[in-house]
Amino acid sequence: MRLIMSVTAMAVVLAGCGGGGAETDDEAVGAILPLGVYACDAPMMMGGMVVPDPQTGPMFGVTGPGRYRDYDGGTGRFELADHILTMTSGPLEGTRYRQDPEMETYFQPIDENGEVGNIRCVLDAAKDINGPW
Repeated sequence: MRLIMSVTAMAVVLAGCGGGGAETDDEAVGAILPLGVYACDAPMMMGGMVVPDPQTGPMFGVTGPGRYRDYDGGTGRFELADHILTMTSGPLEGTRYRQDPEMETYFQPIDENGEVGNIRCVLDAAKDINGPW
């Protein structure tokens, strides 16, 4: 009886720590990136000056390890490998970004040909991940 209680107690502890069992959909897995909103823009000329033109489509917010939220509030998962961020589920599934090797919080969307354009996505510490962007 004592052995059964010890095994049960250990199972509860392991479950609470995330160990000792198969991964569930609720567990966060994946790359660790700074949490927050990665606001995207494309530079454009206005009155002889370069100004940012907001691009909401590729915007994303990192909500936890391997998890993101898009501009409209949809959620999904991502993977980061060799400076390529890939959205693996959710509304941005299939979208890829190139991470600047020198700046972990600077990304550029990659098109279907593997090219980066002029859109840039940078961590914006002023934006609240839980609020409207």
